[in-house]
Amino acid sequence: MGEMYGYVTDGFYTADDFEGYNAATNLWIPKQGLLPSGTAVGQVAQPGVIKLKDLNKDGVVNDLDQTIIGNANPKVTGGLNQQFTFKNFDASIFLNFVLGNDVYNANKIEFTSNTPNTVYSNVLGIMEDRYRTINADGSRITDINTLREVNRNATIWTPTQRYFLHSWAVESGSFLRVNNVTFGYSLPKPLIQRVKLTQARFYVTLNNAYTFTKYTGYDPEVNTRRSSPLTPGVDYAAYPRSRAFLFGVNLAL
Repeated sequence: MGEMYGYVTDGFYTADDFEGYNAATNLWIPKQGLLPSGTAVGQVAQPGVIKLKDLNKDGVVNDLDQTIIGNANPKVTGGLNQQFTFKNFDASIFLNFVLGNDVYNANKIEFTSNTPNTVYSNVLGIMEDRYRTINADGSRITDINTLREVNRNATIWTPTQRYFLHSWAVESGSFLRVNNVTFGYSLPKPLIQRVKLTQARFYVTLNNAYTFTKYTGYDPEVNTRRSSPLTPGVDYAAYPRSRAFLFGVNLAL
């Protein structure tokens, strides 16, 4: 339960993996011995195509190359609730943390893809540095030196043509959240007794103050597939929790 099963990401093909362009087939010719090992599942190996690991070394990437790439179950969970007082001032802080779990960031898969469902959708900002095979004028790049020069700073593959879970989308879900911070001040009793009060306390509270995490999504504490307990830790278009500021007064007669 909670284990994530998929492919292991292994970068992407570049111009260095190919000898040249075949105008008759409209395909790049791979260097001998480099392919088809590592060919992306369901795609033809070409410059800019995502590369997946051929774990069983049979020369092709298919379902047999999937493996466990993450686990949504945390190793440790906990929290701390601490209160402080000094003269007429009071404060409290509530922290909670989760360690050792993974999150499947499905947004990274969907919004780096070019499928019929997403062809007219925006993609993630990281795709600005994608591997490019088209010139600025819309023509296809067919010269290997031009291809190499255009993509010398590319950091990610071209949008994929289908969805499949791979390790790039599995991230650490560990976090430390400052859930609640409250500061209060109570007026001196001799002062409030004049108006027949036993307490007059002013306070300010900040909920969901900050989350310390390396997760790249909005919120690591997420699960958008609650219909099945077998698939926790999935982040698919989850709306992030809000941050709230509260101001109040406690009065007692």
